[in-house]
Amino acid sequence: MQDYRLLKLELEKRYSHLAWMASPGSGVNLPALDRQAQAMLARARDNAEARQAILYFQNGFRDGHFSSIKPVTEPSSAAAEPPKRDLSRDNALDGCASLGYVNGNGGAFSLPFETLPGVRLTADGLALPMRSGIADLGAAGKLALLRIPSFNPRNYPQLCQQAWQAMLERGDRLDPDKLFTDIMRAWYRETAQRLRELRSAGTRALIVDIGDNPGGNDSGDAMSRLLGSGPVRSAPLWLARSPQGEAYLREWIENLSAGLPPEATAEDKAVLQPFLDAFRAQASQLRQAPPVDMSWVWREQRAFDPGAARSRLVQVAYASGAVDHLEPGRYSKIVSEALFWPAQSFGSQGAWQGPVYLLTNGQTYSAAEMFAAVSRDNRLAKTVGQRTGGDGCGFMSKMQPLVLPHSGLSFRIPDCVRLRADGSDEVAGIAPDLPVDAAPGESRRAMAQKTLLAIAADLAPLP
Repeated sequence: MQDYRLLKLELEKRYSHLAWMASPGSGVNLPALDRQAQAMLARARDNAEARQAILYFQNGFRDGHFSSIKPVTEPSSAAAEPPKRDLSRDNALDGCASLGYVNGNGGAFSLPFETLPGVRLTADGLALPMRSGIADLGAAGKLALLRIPSFNPRNYPQLCQQAWQAMLERGDRLDPDKLFTDIMRAWYRETAQRLRELRSAGTRALIVDIGDNPGGNDSGDAMSRLLGSGPVRSAPLWLARSPQGEAYLREWIENLSAGLPPEATAEDKAVLQPFLDAFRAQASQLRQAPPVDMSWVWREQRAFDPGAARSRLVQVAYASGAVDHLEPGRYSKIVSEALFWPAQSFGSQGAWQGPVYLLTNGQTYSAAEMFAAVSRDNRLAKTVGQRTGGDGCGFMSKMQPLVLPHSGLSFRIPDCVRLRADGSDEVAGIAPDLPVDAAPGESRRAMAQKTLLAIAADLAPLP
């Protein structure tokens, strides 16, 4: 029972989605969940049953980022650790592999469109990153298909190898962080080029397949800007009033001051100064804010209001950085990329012009949900398939696991919230505009065909 009380106390202190979970809109009844977990603990005959009661409680939140993890064990002896690899001696193939770039999520579509008549591939997702193709639906026209299996750039070793080789040819010193940035830019360029090629092939609409996509980094926000030409606004970012929230603000302060690249000019620093001052002021306010009693969540449900004191949340800019939108050319490259992370996609934005459908399912998580939410809320795309898994925003600062001393259970506790346009928490998942569910006994091929036909019907002009 002591572990259970500690877990609840830590959730009250730092779990960012707690106020949402305590609202009727979440579909989670925390008072009932708490009562059930306590009853299970009271009946527990041994430690194993007590652990199961705590895990039952955690699973009841239906938040993939709030999850149990294996405790990290430190190596027993530094002498047993092999020496670090000298990356300067590696070629692109070996170097990218040693840094962990691996095509780990496969290249196939989440539904087997490849097996349907009238579908041909334009890229297999192996020789080139991301599988793509065209589905010829006859009188309904052609649909472009693009598979994004992951929003983690480390799952695209092809792009790493290209960026590595380019770095060697320039004579640059091998820098893994600089390499990662180059890969991000290359990924946006590659995606934009693929979209333009698909559009020029006479397709009338685009399907971006993010089914079974586990997420990745904040590229989910930037990638939405490749769809359409209108202004895109990023989601407001809210953090728990906690040490993790303070750490995120300190990171901003560092990045906008001592963390600037050496080539930053005095003009760059002058432009950034008001943003730096704002983050410093917010960090000071957060440190001085009185503690918030969140124990009400175990007794009652209340409407979700992130700005209310009872929610223990504070808005810290946006999911895209310090601003929610930035026009290319307004600031220098250094300023733009310091303030607005999607600036790395400048030059690739608006690559696709036309209707867009995002294919989602219950295994669409995290950054993939970010992509779906931003695209949907900015009316860039419709969603088709099933509701996403409901991870929402996870961690904006270094994840600090909670280890329960008696049971040995260890948990990740998310520290951030991305708000939807309707004011809900993205952790609720993104419901499809065009639901496509499997009938009893229906094959995955039939589901793929049903999905294409649902999109074709949506594209058909009204009688």
